[in-house]
Amino acid sequence: MPADRSRQRSRVAVAALAVVLVAVLPTLTGCALGQRPSLMEQPTADDQASAAVLSRFERAASLTFTANYDITPSLTGQITQATVVQSGERQRITIGAVEYIADGTTSRTCVAGTTDCVFSFDDARVSDLSVTHAFWSNSVVGRLTTDASRTVGPSVGHTDTIAGRPATCVDLPVPTAFEEDGVGQVTYCAIDDGVLGRYRGADVSIELTAFSPNADEALLAG
Repeated sequence: MPADRSRQRSRVAVAALAVVLVAVLPTLTGCALGQRPSLMEQPTADDQASAAVLSRFERAASLTFTANYDITPSLTGQITQATVVQSGERQRITIGAVEYIADGTTSRTCVAGTTDCVFSFDDARVSDLSVTHAFWSNSVVGRLTTDASRTVGPSVGHTDTIAGRPATCVDLPVPTAFEEDGVGQVTYCAIDDGVLGRYRGADVSIELTAFSPNADEALLAG
């Protein structure tokens, strides 16, 4: 019986010690290692300068227009010309020798000026330019939203005139491996009509060279 009581007292002592350790260890580890890092919500594109540019792009879907662009990949420095024509759900986007055509029901990718086409939009055809067929709208919205969430400093908003159209712009400081201080700058501009006016990043530069609020029906009918 005395042995049983001794074992019981040992169990009680161990349990009490465990309770003390549970209470004390978080404090001790906090002192030794510092405060544990907490998961913080990533910033989003909610700064006023970025939001002002994003709001312009919201107008693109309902816009009738013709826009000409120069696309210059940083890797080659060679300019590729592009044209975007849109009216309603119909689009004809020409990037170099590649055409993306949508009639509101079907979409296809063609070699410019030929009947050599495949159904759906094939962005692999222009991947060497670091763009997609939607470089002038949805694609650049995705880029801007991503860059605005990873800035390493305040954004700077400004206005400009691009291809004779008023434009709203934002400069964003972002991490980069190409600068000594690890900080680079990317610029986004949307003309007030609703499409891309200028993009300058580490991979590619895109510049609007001409804009008309009209669409050639003959091109859209092709």
